[in-house]
Amino acid sequence: MCCHHQHQAEMNDVRMDATSWPTQKRLPELRRERRFHCHSAFLLESVRRQTFANWTVAYVDPDQLARNGFFYLQTRDHVQCIFCKGIVGYWDPGDQPDIEHRKHFPNCPFITGVATGNVPLSHPADDTGRVYRLLDEYHAFRVTSTRPIVRAPKAAAYERDDAQQGDAGLLAYPQFNTDAARRQTFKRWPNEESATVTIDALVAAGLFYSGISDWVQCFHCGGGLFSWRQGDDPIADHARYYPSCPYIRIKKGEETASRPWDDNIPPPALIRPIGLSDEEAKLLLAHPLAKRLVSMGLSAKSVTGALRQLLQARGTLCGTVSEALQLVFDFEETQRRRGLVSDGGLVEDRELTQVSSSVVENSSRQLPQEAAPDVARYQVLLQEVVELRKRVEDEESRLVCRVCKLRRVAVVFQPCSHLHLCATCARPLDTCPTCSTVIRGTLRPIIG
Repeated sequence: MCCHHQHQAEMNDVRMDATSWPTQKRLPELRRERRFHCHSAFLLESVRRQTFANWTVAYVDPDQLARNGFFYLQTRDHVQCIFCKGIVGYWDPGDQPDIEHRKHFPNCPFITGVATGNVPLSHPADDTGRVYRLLDEYHAFRVTSTRPIVRAPKAAAYERDDAQQGDAGLLAYPQFNTDAARRQTFKRWPNEESATVTIDALVAAGLFYSGISDWVQCFHCGGGLFSWRQGDDPIADHARYYPSCPYIRIKKGEETASRPWDDNIPPPALIRPIGLSDEEAKLLLAHPLAKRLVSMGLSAKSVTGALRQLLQARGTLCGTVSEALQLVFDFEETQRRRGLVSDGGLVEDRELTQVSSSVVENSSRQLPQEAAPDVARYQVLLQEVVELRKRVEDEESRLVCRVCKLRRVAVVFQPCSHLHLCATCARPLDTCPTCSTVIRGTLRPIIG
């Protein structure tokens, strides 16, 4: 009989004697690409399937688990759904992943058929299948051929992985630049009892634990690795998959550029630009998330622009409709702040001002006398646009955090209901800075 947990934190104490669990022999299959850039890669069924390299339960098909939204947590036989975060374990013969998922987590958006960011391996022969294929191939290209350039406060740019690393002195995660700091992250390392790879070896390779499954990242280059098995050498694997990492070049020497792949030969990388073409961006409208947003009345142009921007930033889309909604709202707000007219021809205010000035200055010699009333009406309309724009800017200023004056307000304090701070500035507070009421809870509103 299966047991289930709502959150991963509830299974922190779930451990077992390594002698009571069957040992995993190295399978002859190639693991291919084991790199990752962010945890959103779990949205792809192909990536979820790769986490089952150490799966030992012969009577539960890992392909079915991955198909139903699960990835392997590397602890006992526990798997977690990327969409509802529900954890299922202690599988019995005859258990079916879809049935157990529905039984324990009936409200999971993936189970209820709500639009999600899932990218299945089986693609239908239509535009939706084409966009799934695009997302699969694009993610494979990104993790095989690029690396993130980490800049505070977030990673927002990528470059080709075979390019010379010009920012060798810039650490991706400087807070983990010591062995002691990296070791602290492995307190809940799932592979400790099975001794698949030792914590000492991972720490020495410059890797820290990302907190989920067996995914680790390098503090220097930011590169991620997962799917560890018995006999793996973290330093060697780090050098194989991230030969340009300055830290691993110091550990292994410049010969790491030769890439001794052994049994980890990656698939050939696609030759393509990092950015999406206009045709590929339009294809994103065939994704279930995009269809749902458009059906809710959002602009197709805004949905396309927001999803394109996210995909180019991290290589994957978002997971739920609510995340996609917030993404589009933020995109539209950014467009407005940059002076773009959302429903018009995307003309900037400064261009409008330049055009109006030109018309006014040259109206006497470019326009006939009977056109003068049109010029006057244009000037009146232009003044109304300027006034409306000022009112919009005034309203938008109310949505800026009162503490940092930079980020958008994002947290509603309860019970006073004040919405004045961003998530970062609100996190350490116990009382509302506006009315001094003790904070007993918070809400995250969606501001459109």
